[in-house]
Amino acid sequence: MARRDYYEVLGVKKNAGPDELKKAFRTLALKYHPDRNEGDTDAEARFREVAEAWDVLGDPEKRVRYDRLGPLYTDSGRPPSPDQVNDMLREAFGGLFRRRRADAPGEDLTYTLTITLEEAAKTLDRTLVVQRQVRCTRCLGTGDHAENRMPCASCGGSGKSGTRRLFRTECPVCDGKGYKPAAKCEKCNGEKRGPMEESLRVKVPAGVATGSKLRLKQKGNDAAPVVGTTAGATGDLYVLVQVQEHALFRRRGPDLLCEVPVTLAELALGADLVVPTLDGNTTIRVPPGTPSGKSFRLAGRGLPGDTGKGDLHVKLDVETPTDLGVEAKAGLLAALAAASHPRRAEYQSVMKVRR
Repeated sequence: MARRDYYEVLGVKKNAGPDELKKAFRTLALKYHPDRNEGDTDAEARFREVAEAWDVLGDPEKRVRYDRLGPLYTDSGRPPSPDQVNDMLREAFGGLFRRRRADAPGEDLTYTLTITLEEAAKTLDRTLVVQRQVRCTRCLGTGDHAENRMPCASCGGSGKSGTRRLFRTECPVCDGKGYKPAAKCEKCNGEKRGPMEESLRVKVPAGVATGSKLRLKQKGNDAAPVVGTTAGATGDLYVLVQVQEHALFRRRGPDLLCEVPVTLAELALGADLVVPTLDGNTTIRVPPGTPSGKSFRLAGRGLPGDTGKGDLHVKLDVETPTDLGVEAKAGLLAALAAASHPRRAEYQSVMKVRR
């Protein structure tokens, strides 16, 4: 029986002439030929469909019969069997006459992967140990022993509910299986699946952030087969990334922020200051008279991002001494108090104008 509209398969109208049909067939046959699409199963199926359509429409007698019968057309010219009509109606009406349904897919699993900020700066290959529910290898997901099954007496093992009905459905006694269940499988106790511990490798991209989700297809739970259904898809495994807080750095996208404590003397006199980076320590030059809160940008010392590596911003934070002795207070702080403060002088001049 014709499963699809042959004119639609060739991409022509129903009044297309022989030359137009032949041209359409040759174009599609050349496009989907297996020699030009090695290993492409979709192209191979499409080629067979095109060849089937041409075999009917390219023959004048078959074409006349096809135009008269449409989807009820058969190569033999005989009327279709009830099973063939039933299959055609199932396809046409999306399973309206079908009791079978697809299994619910297997459950998705989640795994939280915790890494350090240093690890987030580079590509990682990690091995995860995950416990999944997989289909029983002893009974292959049936829950019983196939060798001990008995044919269903109601349908004679056919799984059908009758032999002369046009819209045949599955046997209500065996639910379309054609047999009576045997003893439960000892390995899964009839549950059809069981736990399995599996080691899985996951590649974590550089620059990953907390909340990132990595998907491992079909590494979740297998579907639990249900009587009278087709096999459901295996679930996926989602790896949720958690980047630990760092003692020195804060993150702002691909950029890193770091506050470095300095003394008044280092800011006033200038200094070569050792500061941390993700790759180790480095030294920056602090010019004399640098104000507190000044930030220095170290280009390319941040994390990988979409447009390249980010920067490291080092902010200088003055530590005010709290345990000065008497001599230090009389000498150092007195000298600082007497020193010129340009911003203070500007501030005082503005205040005089406001009086």
